[in-house]
Amino acid sequence: MDFSNFYNLIETNSNFIVTSHISPDGDSVGSVLAMTLALLKFQKRVVPVINDDIPKKYKFLPGSNLISKETPGIIYDVLIALDCGDRERLGFEKKLCEYARVIVNIDHHKSNTYFGDLNIVDSNASSVGEILYRLLEGKVEVDYDIALSLFTSIITDTGSIRYSNTTPLSLKILAHLMDKGVRPDYISRQVFEKRSFKSISLLKLVLDTLEISVDGKLASIYITKDMMEVTGAKDEDTDGIINHVREIEGVEVAVMFKENAESLIKVGFRSNEWFNVRQIAEQFNGGGHLRAAGCNVKLPLAKTRDVVLDTVKRHMEESGEGHN
Repeated sequence: MDFSNFYNLIETNSNFIVTSHISPDGDSVGSVLAMTLALLKFQKRVVPVINDDIPKKYKFLPGSNLISKETPGIIYDVLIALDCGDRERLGFEKKLCEYARVIVNIDHHKSNTYFGDLNIVDSNASSVGEILYRLLEGKVEVDYDIALSLFTSIITDTGSIRYSNTTPLSLKILAHLMDKGVRPDYISRQVFEKRSFKSISLLKLVLDTLEISVDGKLASIYITKDMMEVTGAKDEDTDGIINHVREIEGVEVAVMFKENAESLIKVGFRSNEWFNVRQIAEQFNGGGHLRAAGCNVKLPLAKTRDVVLDTVKRHMEESGEGHN
């Protein structure tokens, strides 16, 4: 992949906004921080912005306190959007051209809409963290702080190197980052092994909604606003719940519905071995990856569940086991 146009933008511009999608995860937060710290090494003026709350578990990353929810009031030279398939998911109120003269889109989602003036999109990459390592290595010192953020990006999007998007290159990059002093056990403890009591209380309620298809290949759960209120859970407390369903023996597709408003349901999809969940998400104007995708549906919860699950069942029957 040719990064020369990106390097030219770095050399010829001074002011940068670095951003990522709402409902931030490890890849989005990690890549925003890695890019921010790298640009600071280039002596650039950088404002990292994510238009949503940063989950508590990522606050251990160096520079996380720099990320703002306040949109700059002036037009910057360059806006760098990371880990985001389309401009709407960035959560900005105005058009991106009203924030910066040049828009750079760096992503690894196959469903990316190529919304940037410069698009660096590699759907074969495990994560944006992986792309940034290739982009930064040799151009700037990848010190411990940057390495920690990149490692977090890669390790979260590969599910601790358990997912099918883990490649030999992913492992080589992780090894190089360990050479910078990064400890996988430390990051795993921060990201995967800490849960609030409220999140466990929510998990208990959510698992009571579990439904499994007759053939055992499709499983679903849902989260209501009432569940969130009664447990006092936050959005970040829902992270990872869908994996409890995906891990049930015999299940190929797991679906989680989360009630965000009376008629706005966030839907998450996961699959294990052969089913392409991205095709389902795209039918509902969403996107994502082969084994992990999502969308938002503007219908009541019960109707959303009926429509989405019927669509998944139909596609599973048409696809047949062992086909993508």
